[in-house]
Amino acid sequence: MRITGISNHGLAAIALLVVILWGCIFAERSIRRQAREQTLILLRSNRLLPTQAPAPVKNRRRPATPLASHLPVPVDLKV
Repeated sequence: MRITGISNHGLAAIALLVVILWGCIFAERSIRRQAREQTLILLRSNRLLPTQAPAPVKNRRRPATPLASHLPVPVDLKV
């Protein structure tokens, strides 16, 4: 019986975990590359769009006034 050493099952588990790790690294690089390409496409398309003034807002209402300013204060509540 060995005290030190790696069994076949342990070596297979390490190999599997290394493969999964490299797969995650390659997947992350691919996702980052796609994100960078999409960002550049978006930035380029935004530069090509003509700058336009915002459309005027129609039927704009006047700002609401607080209701309390229209109500008289009762005499018994005055300090």
